[in-house]
Order: sequence, then structure tokens, then C-alpha cells
Amino acid sequence: MCTTVIVGKAVSKTGRVIVGHNEDSGGRVFHQQFYVPGGKHAAGEVLVAEPDRAQVPEAPETLATYWSNMIQIDGSSFDQGYANEAGLVICSNGGGSSFDGDDPDEASLGLKEGGVGFLLRRIMAERAHTAREAMEIAAKLLDEYGYFGSARNYTVADKNEAWCLNVVKGHHYVAKRIPDDKVMLISNMLAIRHVDINDHENVIAPADLIEYAIKKGRYTPKVPGDYSDFDFAMAYQSDENRHAPTKSRRMRLGWWAITGDYYKDELHYPELLAPANPMGWEEVRDVLRLTCYESYATRGDGREDAFHVSARDISRSQTRESWVMDLAEDPIYNTMWRCTSYQDTGIYLPWFPMSGVIPEGYQWMTIDEARKNHFHLEPHYLDYDLDKSYFIYATIGELTNFNRGLLPGILRTQKKFESKLNADYAEAVAHAKTLDREAARQYLGEFTARECAQADETWEKMLKQISLHTMSVEADELSVSKDAQVEVVLYGSADFDVTGLDMETVYWSLGFTGKKESVNAPAHPIAHRFEDVDNDGIMDCVLTFNAHDVAQFGIPGAEIDTYLRGICNCIRFVAMDTVKFVA
Repeated sequence: MCTTVIVGKAVSKTGRVIVGHNEDSGGRVFHQQFYVPGGKHAAGEVLVAEPDRAQVPEAPETLATYWSNMIQIDGSSFDQGYANEAGLVICSNGGGSSFDGDDPDEASLGLKEGGVGFLLRRIMAERAHTAREAMEIAAKLLDEYGYFGSARNYTVADKNEAWCLNVVKGHHYVAKRIPDDKVMLISNMLAIRHVDINDHENVIAPADLIEYAIKKGRYTPKVPGDYSDFDFAMAYQSDENRHAPTKSRRMRLGWWAITGDYYKDELHYPELLAPANPMGWEEVRDVLRLTCYESYATRGDGREDAFHVSARDISRSQTRESWVMDLAEDPIYNTMWRCTSYQDTGIYLPWFPMSGVIPEGYQWMTIDEARKNHFHLEPHYLDYDLDKSYFIYATIGELTNFNRGLLPGILRTQKKFESKLNADYAEAVAHAKTLDREAARQYLGEFTARECAQADETWEKMLKQISLHTMSVEADELSVSKDAQVEVVLYGSADFDVTGLDMETVYWSLGFTGKKESVNAPAHPIAHRFEDVDNDGIMDCVLTFNAHDVAQFGIPGAEIDTYLRGICNCIRFVAMDTVKFVA
């Protein structure tokens, strides 16, 4: 459920393309960052990705890339972010279902060797020098191998132009150049509407794109032989897919913020619009941070203790990273303003992807280990660990999701830090431009590392300050399959009288970085008692839960953060402890 904003160079404040992207994904999913050097490759080398899918011959020479590597237990084919030394940036949004994507018979769609998925963006990143060249490379791969995913929107941009590539299962796709004077907003439906198949400067598509839709009964031209009314999204995807509130309301919210107009036709949101005012990276960031009233008003499900559960928000409880790429004349100055985990409570830090420097805490595997584990992940890599910077920001976001009263103080810290950061960034870029190119590249990387370290330290200190309440899961391990009971202790203190607990409001679950099913169906205590567990003279509360109510959503082999929340003496509280889940 990702959101992307693409700003054409004529309506950007910089005179260059700007791209912003929220990478959303449920479950125990997060990113680590890599700088991957380019190099030469021997004849006969092949690229391997998903099991039982196409293996594509390696190029004789590849470009250096920045790789935002999403890791999850089952592997990730479609959720990676890339930039390269030629100045490209690549991201994608799920496109929902498609007519051909719903067809389980891949052979009938002509997939060669199972088709490609992950390799599509990797190959574009490693080989393309311009956004258009990336589209040409993608078209050749799709023509030869086909695509095995149901539907997807890819965004590829350089400083001068941006392209959107829509792909459905099989060999059908459209690549379309974003006009310089327009903005494109993408959620999770096919984004490309009008297609002029004869506009070869701005459109790349297979020759049978329209004929295939006619043959399948999905498109009938109003005038025989006149295809000016051809709508790609309408011909390759159902109305039901576009109507889904998790997709359509984010479009309405985003377009309102960009244009000032409120679009209500959920089946026909505009493909491209001019913004009300020129947009810089800050304006794009503000769109990516948006939440909407409807997510509060229509939440339902009894989880009113979480402040932005809804997928109808652009800034979501399941956003794993958010970034805005401010493209520069020289790729070493391309700035990715990157926020780890929750945008509401996090900070957008300036990364220079082509510096070659990855800050400490943002990478915990070698490149070879990451590729080996990408589709065969060892569960311990998902362990809760504050040495992984992701968990500093994610934990604050989780605590705030369950106790929104924490938010105002966090926002004040965020505002102060961002103000200083902007000044530091401007000074760093100005200084870098007094150096030779290689020295500038190294300096910019060191700047990112320092700023990330300062932010990590500040937010970790804030985490300790807002972790006001202490809990303990009284078990070293919990089985994901066996029924059992487990005690969870909520410790009292001089300022926290646990005897005032409102038991009807007490829940225990994984966070949103666990599985959303756990948040939406949390465990409720089946018994409780008060005793001084830690012998400090203050009463504690021992809560008994059916362990399976939470453990069923755990990942065997991983130590995962869990959250206890509720109301005590009319005040909302939240506490956290980790537990190891086993098979």
C-alpha cells in the first residue's frame, strides 16, 4: 500500500524532477541500506532472484547503485528502492489486481522461465543511464520473459524527466513520460489512463496492447479503428480494485493537498494534474506525512487506542520507510531525504546515496549475505535490536500509536531537529562544492553518517523518556502453535498505581511491525492479580493471557517486541517487552 508523488521539473522549485515515496508493507518488514559498487562481469554470469523464476544473463558492466533492501521472512520481490551513479531513482507501488493477474495459468500468458519480478528494477538500476533508457531496458525484459506479478506501478526518474511504468502479469505494460508541467500521484491502482500508442517520444508499449484488450472483451472503441478513448487502467483492471477505500481515499487526500481541489469520483481520479503552487522536497514530504480525518472517524474494530491504524492514510502505521529524492545536476549531490519507519514521529534525514557511505546501524549484513537471505531469510535477522536504527524509530512510533498523548512532545523535538538540520545541510552542500569531486563525495557521506548518528542518539534518548511504564513477559519463549498460558507483569511505581487498571481496556499484542492481525485482534487478560512482584513496596499487576492469542502471529526464531496498553486511573498507558517465538 505505497504512495508516490512525482513532480515534473517545470512545476518543481528546483527546476528538476522530484520524487517522493512511502514504502508500506505489513508484518515484520524493514529495510537496510547498501552501497553496491559497479563492476565488470564475465561472460556466462547470470542474475538469480526468486526460486523457479527467470535467470537473466549479467551485463558486461554495471553501474554503482544504492539499494534499500526490504527484508521479510518470505522474501520481497517488489519492494526495493534503488538509485544509481548516473542519477536515477527507482521505486514502485503495488497495482492491486489485474484481469490477467487473476489468471493462475502462467503458461497461457507466455511467461518464459517463470518470468521476472525482482530483477526488473535491479537490472534497470544497474544498467540505465537515463529514465528513458531504463524504460527501454524494462520493455525488452518484459517482451522476452514476461512479468509474474499481478500489477505494479514503477517510477523511474532522472533530473530531467520521470517515467511511470505500469505492468500486469504476462507481457503487457505501458511506460509513459510524466509531462514537465504536471504532478502524478500514485497509490495502489494502475496509474496510467490515457495512452496514445503512436506517441513514441512519450509512450513505450507492446504492439498488441490495444488489440489484446479488444480481443479479451475489456475495451471497445466508441468509433471502430479510433483508439483515442483507450484507457489502459480501465482495460486491464476492474472497477472494484480502484474503488477500494484503502486506495481511493489516499488519492483524494493527496490530490487535495497538491491542488486544493477535492475529487470525489473514486473510479476516475485524475492521472496528472498541475499543482496549486510549485513544489519542493518539503511540500512533497508534507504530502507523504498526511493523515486524514476519515481514518479516525471510521476506524471501527474497537481499536480506538491506536491513533493511525487505517490504511486510508498516506502516512500509515505500516510505512516502513519514506523518502523524497531531490535530484541535482551532479548525481553525487542527489539528496534522499529519508525517514525510517513512521513519518509522524520520525525525522527526514539527508542521505547522499552515491557517497558510498552507509551510516552505522543501517546495514547489518554484507551484500552477499543480503542477497543470499533475500528469499531465504534466517529469522534472527528480524530480532528486536536497538543497534539496528530502524527499531529506535519504529518503537517510538509503536508507543505513540497506542498512546497518542505522547505525540505533542515528540513533534516539538522533531520540529527543532529539522530546523537545525536544514541549516546544517545547506552549509554542508556549500562546503562540499569547494572541494574536488571525490573529496566532496566522501565529505557528503560523512555528513550523512554524523546526522544519522545525532538523530539516532536524540530519538533513543526520547525513547527512554517516553517509556514510562515497565512490563515483563514471564516466559523466555512462546510457541507459535501450542496452547498455553503466560503471565505478563505490569509494574507499578510511585507515579503509576496499577490497582486503578480498567481491565476492559487492557490489551496485549504485537505492534504494527509484527502482524496487523495481532493489533486488530489483540489478547485480553483472562485473569489478573495484584502483588509486589519486585519487592519494592509498590503493588504490581500480574495479568494472565492465553499465549496463543499473541504467539500465533509471531515468527518462529525471532525475538519480537510486544505491547501492553490500556487505561489506568483514567489515563492511557503503553508498555513494551520482547519475547522469543519458537516453532
